[in-house]
Amino acid sequence: RGEPGAYSVPLLGDIHFDSTDIRHYHRHYTHSTTKKRYMLHLKEHVRNAEMWSERMPALVRASAALVRPDAAFALQLGDLAQGDCGNAAVHREMLGDAFATLKAAYGGLPVATVVGNHDIRGDIEGDRARETFDAWQPECIEREFGFRPAGTTFALRQGPDVFIFVDFNKPRPDFARLSRLVEESAEARRLFLVTHGPAVTSGTSRWILLGEENRDAERRALLKLLARRGAIVLAGHTHKLEHYVLELPEGRIVQFVANSVWYEPGLAKPKILDEGADKYGCRLEAIARKTPAEQLTSYRSLVEEYRPFVKEYLFAHAAGHYVLEVSDAKVEVAVYTGAETSAPWRRFRLA
Repeated sequence: RGEPGAYSVPLLGDIHFDSTDIRHYHRHYTHSTTKKRYMLHLKEHVRNAEMWSERMPALVRASAALVRPDAAFALQLGDLAQGDCGNAAVHREMLGDAFATLKAAYGGLPVATVVGNHDIRGDIEGDRARETFDAWQPECIEREFGFRPAGTTFALRQGPDVFIFVDFNKPRPDFARLSRLVEESAEARRLFLVTHGPAVTSGTSRWILLGEENRDAERRALLKLLARRGAIVLAGHTHKLEHYVLELPEGRIVQFVANSVWYEPGLAKPKILDEGADKYGCRLEAIARKTPAEQLTSYRSLVEEYRPFVKEYLFAHAAGHYVLEVSDAKVEVAVYTGAETSAPWRRFRLA
């Protein structure tokens, strides 16, 4: 018999679902805001076609193979699809096909996904990518979980726990709504904040939850709220494997950043770049030469703000799939690299 109140959640980071035929979803995508940006996007389409020809389907199958009898639902952490469709109907088709791919793998298990930047990405005037996702996700959640959220930031109850899904994309989130959802979870055993963009940065970007400088006050207020609740943050976006433990005066925040974008074969063998609280901020040095001084100063200010609170830290190149394990006693995540299923590479204690 399993432990009362215990369950597992198969977990995927970004997957950037795409077709092996580049033209299939991107035939209407003819330009971006700049030619340089457009060319970068085209390279991503080529990358996706290559990895979805074999590696990504194998990774999804591996994740599904580890579904346990106590699995509550499957969770994908945003950038479900590549986007860049240039057409609302095609964008909806891509989202639907990406979701159907996961549903086919996981069988009858409910599947939840949080909105990522690629899930709403489309630069062509009139493609309505954001509006398409805004309409699609509530339908999806209602079909999978039996309730229709009012927007792309919402709470999902799993037994005694609460998973708050937050839309981190500018100009969202609605800080008042997000704060209210956190406060309303006060009686929950565990609070999970599910966000595509991390709440805490490694130092290489402000593209995080409430990361804009004009929202610093809201970001700090949210961190205090999360710390009081001992929140566990589950995020993606960075295409890295990251683990943080922060001890603030108000309490503890643990953040786990997952990556499932298997964009090169070698990512099946994790490479730890930084490990240990004393290594937090090392990523700044790695990007210093290629980053404008003003931008670097802004990133450094975030690192210096977080540094006193960071007690555990890991930053690695890796791609894989994960199993979140939740019980009264603890919360852990098992990391399986590539399409591995025999044994986890590592386990992280989240609570």
